[in-house]
Amino acid sequence: MTSHGFVLCAVTGMAVLALAGAPAGAEGTFKVKVPPGKWKALKVPNQPKGVSVTVEAKSNGAVAVAFVDSGEYGHLPAVTRPLFQGRIDQHLSFSVTIPSAGDYFVVLDNRTAEEPRAVTVTVRRARSDQARAREDSIGSFQRQLDEFQRNLNQVFLFDPVPLRIKECGAPKAFTTSSAIVLCREYASMLQETLGDRTKAGDAILFTVFHEFGHVLLAQWKYPAYDNEEVADEFATAAMVLLGQKDRVRAKAEYFAAKPSSAEAIAKAFRDDRHPLSAQRARNILRWADDPSLVRKWQTLFVPHLQTAALEQYLQQPAPLMDRGLIAQELASRR
Repeated sequence: MTSHGFVLCAVTGMAVLALAGAPAGAEGTFKVKVPPGKWKALKVPNQPKGVSVTVEAKSNGAVAVAFVDSGEYGHLPAVTRPLFQGRIDQHLSFSVTIPSAGDYFVVLDNRTAEEPRAVTVTVRRARSDQARAREDSIGSFQRQLDEFQRNLNQVFLFDPVPLRIKECGAPKAFTTSSAIVLCREYASMLQETLGDRTKAGDAILFTVFHEFGHVLLAQWKYPAYDNEEVADEFATAAMVLLGQKDRVRAKAEYFAAKPSSAEAIAKAFRDDRHPLSAQRARNILRWADDPSLVRKWQTLFVPHLQTAALEQYLQQPAPLMDRGLIAQELASRR
């Protein structure tokens, strides 16, 4: 393993995925009595977008049935835009794909009858093929991020912090006291706006290094750990150190050359701090092209490099860091 290969297997495989989760199937059975001239609704709460819901109903007589969203529920008993509408004579089964996350209702309408109806309703929820593919993508991406952190921990000395994907309701990436969070919406928006998996993957990779910059700098007692420009420079230096200069330059060159794209992303991401402005891109390019960048950071890097990493960098024919400083650090550990 060469020094530039410490995290290569993780970071070069990182791509933007269509991230959206769907929980596993769920089931519930309800027994309802609907008086003559009346209607009742059974609530099917918290349905995720994209899942398939199957409803099976058995009745001792004819009764109308509909499946509606929460907006349509507010207009009951009038039903104008149901996801399904039909009639149970003795048995009826139907399926719908949930168009948007929220609460839904099975409506049993006995207003035209003169006799009560005893109805048994079973609701089963299963992942759609699309939702299953998205869930698999989340798992795959999470495994890549876990591998990324394991490889990074082979280079630097730090206390691992969870790196997680989650639904946030907005395109963000951020660090808390207990985790680094990459929002699904952040990855999806990057790919949608940039229209290219490679460009979006490079942007996500830099974001991950940026967030780890905040974490590592805080753990290493660096006074400006929460400064965004410092985190950008740290991320650039770390990526150059780890052989990822081409990827950080590709990201920065794109945004520096296309300020309109940077502005479009900034607008889409609203108040998030991570969309790369043209000025930030120019700063990153300047740092990446500075041959003294890693040496500038070496007094912070060297004491926090794993011993195996120090030994590898010491053997480099054209070291990015001062060999004397590395040798001194190695001697102190013996």
